[in-house]
Amino acid sequence: MNEKPAEAPRIRPPGWRDPRLIIGVILVALSVTGVVTLIQSLDERQGYWAASADLVPGTKVTADDFHIVQASMSESSEHYWTAEQQLPSEFLVSSTILQGELLTQRQVTETDPDGRQQVGLRVSEDMPTAVTVGARVDVWVAPANEDGRGYAEPTKMIANAEVIGTDDNTSAFAAADTTTVYLMLAQDAVAPVLDAQANDAKVALVPATLGK
Repeated sequence: MNEKPAEAPRIRPPGWRDPRLIIGVILVALSVTGVVTLIQSLDERQGYWAASADLVPGTKVTADDFHIVQASMSESSEHYWTAEQQLPSEFLVSSTILQGELLTQRQVTETDPDGRQQVGLRVSEDMPTAVTVGARVDVWVAPANEDGRGYAEPTKMIANAEVIGTDDNTSAFAAADTTTVYLMLAQDAVAPVLDAQANDAKVALVPATLGK
């Protein structure tokens, strides 16, 4: 008489009380917690004040003109206004701050540190695309000849002036094909520039080369 072969033992799925399952769950939880902790420790971002719109020197601003952004500035953080620092109730910015840029400590002032003024110059030549708000330019002036024929050789009248705005002259009363560029100029530079413009000199702006 043939004997029935012995049945192979069935493998039972581990129950909730199985120590191996409990240890596995604990290890997974510890692993996830460790990754989260590591990511949080590596995220050194903090809040900083950033401009909500383009801001130019000479314009009075308040905290309403800024918003908080998260950024990591590492060793440079001391040069910027953090969200923990309360901004003055009203102040000026010493240089152009474009929308989204962070506010630095040195840009907050009660008056322009160099005593500069806003001056508008009519520029008739096509300007380089680099001449935009916040850019630095050299002002070249070519005086009109006394006989009314052409212009004298141009010379650099002002170096490293800050552009704070531009305005296309589309009015019928404006000179044809001109653009008014607003610059921040030192007090002693205002009169020569206005005099040259009043005497029909040709004004050109060239992107400034720092250090020259």
